[in-house]
Amino acid sequence: MRCRICGAEAAVRLRYANTALCGEHFVRFFERRVERTVRKFGMIESGERVAVAVSGGKDSLAMLYALSGLAERMGFEIVGITIDLGIEGGRYSERCVEIAVENYERLGIPYKVVRLSEYGFTVDELARARLRPRVCSLCGSVKRHLLNKIAREMGASRLATGHNLDDFLQVVLQHYLFGRIEELAKFYPAIPPAPGMVSRIKPLVETPERDSMAYVLLKGIEYHGGTCPHARGATSLDLKRALNALERDHPGVKFSMFNVYIKSIYPLLSREYMSKIEDVGACEICGEPTSARICLFCRIREAMKKRLKKSN
Repeated sequence: MRCRICGAEAAVRLRYANTALCGEHFVRFFERRVERTVRKFGMIESGERVAVAVSGGKDSLAMLYALSGLAERMGFEIVGITIDLGIEGGRYSERCVEIAVENYERLGIPYKVVRLSEYGFTVDELARARLRPRVCSLCGSVKRHLLNKIAREMGASRLATGHNLDDFLQVVLQHYLFGRIEELAKFYPAIPPAPGMVSRIKPLVETPERDSMAYVLLKGIEYHGGTCPHARGATSLDLKRALNALERDHPGVKFSMFNVYIKSIYPLLSREYMSKIEDVGACEICGEPTSARICLFCRIREAMKKRLKKSN
């Protein structure tokens, strides 16, 4: 196939757009789409400091590079945050951190690496403790807590995460399947700030996962391609496979689902449920925002302290 723009040999075929692009024009297309998403949802304003959460995987690195170019045009500042979760299988966390740091330094972006072990436990230990049947939800809560805390401490007004279009739709479906309607009422590409909470944004929310892969490969960006050893059998992976099967037979269906959610479903849920969502206060232990007396992170930390004390 040939590039629709210049006629050179195509590097990427975009079935959802019924077109193909060479490497150079695909990279431009990718970065322009990220910029459109940022502007459309009012994610970043000139003069802001944006904390970019980088795991070392393809999506967070694609976001880091796209935002680093956009920062110059829009006049905002970027800082990086990476969490070492302490997952040892195949040097998983160690390699994730190494790659994140290499790319921060390549781009000249100031960063902070936060080690979960400094808080008294790791995700491997959390998995062995079996506080819940699957560790993934607890890991997600731990990451959200630390990312918000560190972003705020670094003076950031926004926290950007690398959730792509597939991730976004998977979460929508997961909340629907388990009846978490109030969670859906809060789920949007750009979440405004709240007391103690930095505004959270998803600049890749209109970017399919396969496009992130093509972008990092064409840009020559080293990334961690492994899957977390604790993610095997997760519902999220099954939902993504189902979405990909739909997209394979009906190109563009992911974008259709996203647009229906943004334009029709979210506004209804938001109007109906936002007033019923509990007010956020401060955790009695750490002072971080929570709707409970003690935040989930502190409850996890206390439970792990008891488990680890018993095992020793």
